Amino acid sequence: MSGMQAILSGIVQGLTEFLPVSSSGHLVLLHKFFGFAESSMFFDVCLHAATLAAVLLYFRKDIAGIIREKNIKLIAYISIATVPAVIAALVFEDKIELFFADYRKSAYMLIVTGLVLFSGQFFLRKNENKQKPVSFGTSLFVGIAQIFALLPGISRSGMTISAGLAGGVTRKEAFRFSFLISIPIVAGAVIYKVLKPGALDVVASGMWITYAFGMLAAFVTGLAGLHLVWKFLKAGKLYVFGVYCVLLGSAALLFSK
Repeated sequence: MSGMQAILSGIVQGLTEFLPVSSSGHLVLLHKFFGFAESSMFFDVCLHAATLAAVLLYFRKDIAGIIREKNIKLIAYISIATVPAVIAALVFEDKIELFFADYRKSAYMLIVTGLVLFSGQFFLRKNENKQKPVSFGTSLFVGIAQIFALLPGISRSGMTISAGLAGGVTRKEAFRFSFLISIPIVAGAVIYKVLKPGALDVVASGMWITYAFGMLAAFVTGLAGLHLVWKFLKAGKLYVFGVYCVLLGSAALLFSK
């Protein structure tokens, strides 16, 4: 993988990780249709570490408030929403990785993401005047929705925001909760992959400089992505991302023939 490919992959990761359009699905299609060398699992983890840093910076006040106020209830809800995906990732790890080898599956999943976002748009309008806080039931529902985001083409933020809206919480709370629950699961995934045998061979190979360029691109564009997703959600235009996902998935299937 060249430095330019790493940077472009980082840009795609940063923007699409937070916009509800599936970063994994975009990376799979990027490698397929633009002839990029297949990235290593460790490089993908590095990009996720960079976007995790962007989340920590963007939500630093919320995180500091949770710690300062010792908000045990919210911490418990975040844990409840995290556990289902962690269990699923550990149990089905090998089967999930097989999905990354078939870009057609990613294309189909992008269409599924689009349909989920249309349902999120429905609940966004339906619950516009409701002020329901996150509850045990909502956090569990969001956690179950997050399981499906383990598949490339299924947007994690799209699934969790739509699930939160379906649970009746406000758009602001759905946005905040969606990204707060990403922190432990992404951090856990990064640590798990780094501890695997041979994971750090990239340092000895000299590829770490290339990876660093990709990570920087992912971090900067990740911050921009967070700003954009809130801007569209606040304006009540979640459906825009749904249209995009359906069109992209359909185009990928069309041009694959």
